[in-house]
Amino acid sequence: MVLHATIALNAQTNFSYETFEGSPLPLVLIITSETIVDEPRVIAAMKIISQEGGVNHPDDEPTDYDGRISIEIRGGSSQSFPKRSFSLETQDSLGNNNNVSLLGMPEENDWVLYGPYSDKTMMRNAIMYGLGDQIDRYTVRRRYCELFINENYRGVYLFMESVK
Repeated sequence: MVLHATIALNAQTNFSYETFEGSPLPLVLIITSETIVDEPRVIAAMKIISQEGGVNHPDDEPTDYDGRISIEIRGGSSQSFPKRSFSLETQDSLGNNNNVSLLGMPEENDWVLYGPYSDKTMMRNAIMYGLGDQIDRYTVRRRYCELFINENYRGVYLFMESVK
């Protein structure tokens, strides 16, 4: 896996849609009028932009998803970190589960945005999952992405399947 210079950004920055110059990583854009908390999940809209081999910009057309989600903060002690992880569920317009394939992963409706705050390399989990793949063990599928919430840049995350 080739890691791009953008992965060096771990903490939140002051990027917004207007100042972000684009990324080769997929972009996950979440918009909500409510504060995201640890229960209950709040309703939001999510767009995913992933142009393979190109540079992704927040104003590009969505390629993987453009719809409703419910989202909450994920984790225990990690909730106190400045870079939080999130659990989300893709939903149809009525709020029912909506199984979709995102970023080349199999159809599912439960997903995780893992914010590797305590791992400054942002690679430990991805490396371990990759090693598991190589020895034919089940691991969650995952993709690096860059996350924006309400047009504010939140950093590089691992977009992953939720373990069931």
